[in-house]
Order: sequence, then C-alpha cells, then structure tokens
Amino acid sequence: MKAVKNSDINGILVIDKPKDMTSFKVDSLIKKELNCLKVGHAGTLDPFATGVLPVLINKATRLQDNLINIPKSYEGAFKIGVSTNTLDVSGIEADKKQVPVSEVANIADYLSRLKGDFTQKIPMFSAKKFKGVPLYKYARKNIDIGSIYGDKKTGVVSIYDFEVKSYDNTFIYFKCSVSKGTYVRAIAQDIIDRFNVPAHLFSLRRTSAGGFDIYEALPFESLTKGVDFMIENIVQFPQP
Repeated sequence: MKAVKNSDINGILVIDKPKDMTSFKVDSLIKKELNCLKVGHAGTLDPFATGVLPVLINKATRLQDNLINIPKSYEGAFKIGVSTNTLDVSGIEADKKQVPVSEVANIADYLSRLKGDFTQKIPMFSAKKFKGVPLYKYARKNIDIGSIYGDKKTGVVSIYDFEVKSYDNTFIYFKCSVSKGTYVRAIAQDIIDRFNVPAHLFSLRRTSAGGFDIYEALPFESLTKGVDFMIENIVQFPQP
C-alpha cells in the first residue's frame, strides 16, 4: 500500500493523543507511516494532555486555519494547594500551601461562573512564538523577555461554558468549551492571582476539536494495525 503516491492520500485522521507524547510526534509518526508530503494538526495539545487531535494529511492541511477556529471542549482537574513553574502537572513545584475546603468551594464557585471574553496571560511555558522562537525555550533558559514582550503577553479569549463537575479538599473537576488561543492551564494563574493560593492544572483531556468529538477519535495504539487501517479511517473532506 505504500506504493500509493504520497500526494494521493488526503484527509483527516482523528487521533486520541496519548499522555506524554507531543502533538508533533503524532504528526511525524503518521507522516512516516503513510509516506506523506505534508502533515499538520488542528490545535496543539501539551504532552501531558490527552484527547482529540485532528491530523491533517496533504491537501487537508489547507483546512488548518478553519478547523482551529472551531471551539474546543475539555475535561480536566485543577489541583489546589500546589503550584508549578509551568502551571501544569509537568512542571516543577513552585509553591505549596494548605487550603481549607471552604476556600476550595469559593474557587469552584468562581470557576463555575466563568463565561464570556477574557484577557488571558499567555504562559511563558507555551508554544507561542516571540521573534520566531517558542516561549518555552526562553523560559527553560531562564531568559526574561517580559520587558520587551510587552502587550503580547496577553490575549483575548472566549470561554463559552465552564462547568464544575465536583470538588474536594484538593481537586476541582471541570469541563469547558473555549475559543482558539485559550490556555486552560492559564486559569490556574487566575486562581493564584485572585485567591492567593497555589494551583495548577493536574489533568486535561480534549473531548472535541476541529468539529470532531472524542468518540470519533482512533486510539493511538490502533495505528499499529498498519497503513491499510489508517487509510480506511481517514475522514475525507470536500475539495474544489
């Protein structure tokens, strides 16, 4: 099947990205297996996050901008009482503090009312680029670009819905629907700033992206079934 010209395979493979793998690694593996000319994805997931990753193959890469603009949905949990340098579970512990359940309840109440347009601080450990270089590369080298990065450190994002599913004395479990450019872990910084308590994003699973839902996503492990299986599961798209 690899004899098929690499430019003849076009469409979208919707993958359930596993934990501890970059979105670009998923792209690379699919590109190599299908011998494609071009592969991209609609919305990068952090390595620690799992869930819907629409992988665009060859001519489908031209849909990237349109698919990225479609709202995304997530489920996850914030851990209250511990903060990290990356605002998520992948980082190094930065602060720790005992937080009473009553304060966790206040935070949960605040989160449940998040809806509308917000100015969000862009995390320094992110793929957002400054002068062509991802911010996380500056952060890893402890290079402070705050004074020259200026207003670019923030972005206006939309939260369409934020539901607190439950909480206890340590975790707040939620699901939400947000716009392009929203960093869910940046909400941990909002918690830190508003309530003066440590917090970080402990887990995150994307349940929809690019118009695709999690039930449509192929388990990453299923790609070991081979090229024929992958081609059979490529979602076609209208072409001019």
